[in-house]
Amino acid sequence: MNRIDALEVEADRRRAEFAASLRRLRQKLTPLGLADEGLRLIDPQAQAVDAVGQSLRKNPLPAIPLLLGLGWLVLNARQPSKPARPQKLKRTRRALITSQKKELQNENDDQKT
Repeated sequence: MNRIDALEVEADRRRAEFAASLRRLRQKLTPLGLADEGLRLIDPQAQAVDAVGQSLRKNPLPAIPLLLGLGWLVLNARQPSKPARPQKLKRTRRALITSQKKELQNENDDQKT
């Protein structure tokens, strides 16, 4: 084997190592991978996760309202929000005349004092 062949073999080996490390890095940079890494930093032996899992297996009823609330939140977040329309004022002619009379009385009272 000559020197160029040895260099090509070395380049192929390093390329394969680089591709493998790139795949591992991609897996870590997914949202689940980042969450998993964060949980491992907080609780390396996963004792808290095991404790929560055991608690939920023993007592699943308290988790039901939480899951329902999260489901409701997700469903509402997926629906497009409707713009709020201002309510129309329902004023009859009589109500309009009455309000004008009250304004005139208030102005007259203000002028008298």
